[in-house]
Amino acid sequence: MTENWHQTLKNKNREELIAAGKELFMKQSFLNVNIKDVCGRAGVSRVTFYKHFQSMDELIFEVQMELLESMTEFVQRTAAGALNGKEQLRSMLDAWIDFAGQHPGYIKFILLFDLHYEAYESNQELKERYERFIDERKEQHFLGEALEAGKKDGSLNPDLDALETAQFIFTSMMGLLQKLSLTPMNQWGLIPKQFAEMLMQHVSAAPASG
Repeated sequence: MTENWHQTLKNKNREELIAAGKELFMKQSFLNVNIKDVCGRAGVSRVTFYKHFQSMDELIFEVQMELLESMTEFVQRTAAGALNGKEQLRSMLDAWIDFAGQHPGYIKFILLFDLHYEAYESNQELKERYERFIDERKEQHFLGEALEAGKKDGSLNPDLDALETAQFIFTSMMGLLQKLSLTPMNQWGLIPKQFAEMLMQHVSAAPASG
């Protein structure tokens, strides 16, 4: 029981540090947040911080991965009731837009993270871990199931390469939402919905002739 209690406390402290880091990063650039800030917000000591993370960079990488996971999980949950692949994909794009509208700070963080860690040297082990994380999700892309379903049921172009198309849609949609995250939401207008419609036209099956 004692061992289980210690493990529970350890997990709780880790979750609190990640939550504190995420909260602070949403309020200001992660470059301006330090370990003392995170520990103060989480209510733990620096000693506890170093039991979970070797550096501030490691916490930043952890937050980035958590944000990407929460975004993809949110998007995937919306497709459950869709009737065909095309409807699944469209519902996922709409959910993606909703997520970005609810959490523009998350989208902005993801953008700034990628820009920063592409431009500057960081811990090689962390970079490799992050690259593995990304590669695993590319191989089992969260849009892939909807695209495969649409190819089979005829609602999407049967000649599509599902993995290649999933990556194209992800890059295109994420690029737009990241740009929009840098502007006030009241200026977004119909741009995301129109862009989603354009993507759907790109992948939809041609209408039957005659």
